[in-house]
Amino acid sequence: MAYTTIDNSEEHFQTFGYTGNGSTSSGITRTFDGNADLKPGLIYHHKFAGGGNYHNIMENEYTGPDTHWLASSGDSVANGGPSASFDTDGFTHSTNNLANYYHNENGKSYGIWAWSETGASNVTNTDGDITSTVRVHPTAGWSIVNWTGTSADATIGHGLGAKPEALWMYPIQVAANNGNTQRPMWFSANTYNHVFNTGLNENRTESDSTNGRLGAYGSQGSSTVFSVFSGNSSYEAVNHSSQNYMCIAWRSVQGFSKFGKYRGNSSTNGTFVYTGFKPAFVLVKRLGGNNAFRCFDNRRDPINTGGGGSINICANYGAEWRDANSYFDILSNGFKIRTTHVSMNGADDYAFCAFAENPLVTSTGVPCTAR
Repeated sequence: MAYTTIDNSEEHFQTFGYTGNGSTSSGITRTFDGNADLKPGLIYHHKFAGGGNYHNIMENEYTGPDTHWLASSGDSVANGGPSASFDTDGFTHSTNNLANYYHNENGKSYGIWAWSETGASNVTNTDGDITSTVRVHPTAGWSIVNWTGTSADATIGHGLGAKPEALWMYPIQVAANNGNTQRPMWFSANTYNHVFNTGLNENRTESDSTNGRLGAYGSQGSSTVFSVFSGNSSYEAVNHSSQNYMCIAWRSVQGFSKFGKYRGNSSTNGTFVYTGFKPAFVLVKRLGGNNAFRCFDNRRDPINTGGGGSINICANYGAEWRDANSYFDILSNGFKIRTTHVSMNGADDYAFCAFAENPLVTSTGVPCTAR
């Protein structure tokens, strides 16, 4: 088997940063600076430093730019996202709130995690109990799945061609609770069913009983479907009758992405997690506690800093910091924890996902160098 099917990871995932200038002029374009052009199909956009009002906004090609999720206000979906268009190598800002903290506040720092567009059209999928509409990116290992709720336990076709290892759930139309229902996230975490009834902008503990649940663990999922269930006598977050839903389904791609679990050891000589590539981005979530999603990327820390710690983004706050609780090394074949903090390396299990800067070895045998 080849080491990887993606020799240049930046064709499918890039991190990017910029500083706002306060301009309200239309047509402000941000061009990614990786070694390959990347037209995004999925963007996670966050203000990470400077003066509060932090936020986290996700836009995707299915609903289009200028539509967002995960704002710090708790929006499930709203108009007025940062992007007016997804461009051949970056994006152009929307004029909505342009000089505000959302995406161009003067002197404030912003970060982008961008995945390449699928290059696909919507396809009707009848693999599950509920007919879904899917847009699949088989090369990069993710799909966008849409359906209308039925208020019943059900299976839903995802189109990945492999059992999902993570599901990120977003209600598109939420009639009840003013749009602030939970947004379940599911991680296979290798051998168990881990459901967080929480958004990336929140920090709740693992749960499978609030406003509906979803998963693909064991018989719940397959190479064609995942499942949605009642939780706390409710389907509101996953499958309420006549409401519209979207899920991003993920699978690992050798040499490019990895979803899984590691066990903390409560030592500064912490757990090493093998990914098979040098990560550009790592997300970690403690399974047994209400700690924030910890996120690290190669944009903020191009070198390992040893005792200085790594710059950490808490996805539920947006803010960044570097402290003794965020010691973390990115290696040529994975990452290693250097802290005993319970959010990353206590005597507990942790779900993670990671995306590559470079594969450990390309398909032609070229090795990756360490930082």
